[in-house]
Amino acid sequence: MYEKFKKILPLGLLKKYESKIRAFIALLYVGKSFSCNLCDFKMSRFIVLKNQNKLCPKCGSLGRSRRLWSEISSDLDHKTVLHFSPPKRLSKKIKASNCKTYVTSDYAGEFKALKSLNIENIEEPNNTYDLIICYHILEHINKDLKAMSELFRILKPGGKGYIQTPFKEGAIYENPDITTPEDRLEHFGQDDHVRIYSAEGLIERLQSVGFYTELLSFKEEENNHYGFQTTEKIIVVTKPE
Repeated sequence: MYEKFKKILPLGLLKKYESKIRAFIALLYVGKSFSCNLCDFKMSRFIVLKNQNKLCPKCGSLGRSRRLWSEISSDLDHKTVLHFSPPKRLSKKIKASNCKTYVTSDYAGEFKALKSLNIENIEEPNNTYDLIICYHILEHINKDLKAMSELFRILKPGGKGYIQTPFKEGAIYENPDITTPEDRLEHFGQDDHVRIYSAEGLIERLQSVGFYTELLSFKEEENNHYGFQTTEKIIVVTKPE
C-alpha cells in the first residue's frame, strides 16, 4: 500500500507524512506472529517485496537492517560509529544506543545524514572510528580499492567494519566498458551498480588493503520471526592493532 502512496503523493509530502502513513498501513498488519526488532512492532505478516525481501509495515525496515542490528546492538557501548547511507529506522536505533558518537554520511543525497563524505577520499582524520557500517555502497564505487583503503585509514586499530553488497558465486564480475544505466541494469542487476562481487572476491580485496576479515553466513527458515533474509552474508573487517 505504501507503494501506492508513493505514486500519488509528491515526494515532499510523502517524506513529511511518512510516519503517519506507515502507522496507518501498520493497522492492517497487527498481530503476534512476527516482530520488527527495530521498531518493536508485532505483526501478522511482513510486506513481501518483488525481490522477496520482507519489509516492516510500520517502520519500512528491510531484513538486512534488522539482521545488522541483531549483530551490532551489543557492541556499540562507548563506540565512535560511522554509518554510510543509513536507513532511517536503523539510524534512529543506533543513535539511541549507548555509542559515544554516531556520524552518518550520504554522498548521493538519498538518505538523511550529518555529512556528505566521498568514500574514495574521506575527509576524516586517521584512526577516528571504532566501528564503520558500509552496507550496499562498494558496488556503486568505481575506485573500490581506494575506498577500501580509506576505510582502513580512518578505522582505529582494533576497530571493526561491517560490509555487505549483493553477492554472486564465482569471481567478481565487472567491466569498465559497461557504462549506461540500461547496460548496468542488465549486467549488474541495478542501473547504478558497476560490478557484482562474490564474497570471496570482496574478501580478497579487503585483505589486500590490510584488513583481517571474517565471513558471517546465515541460513533461516522462510517464515522466521524477525523477517531476516533466508540466506545472507556479512563481511566483518578488523584493523590490526
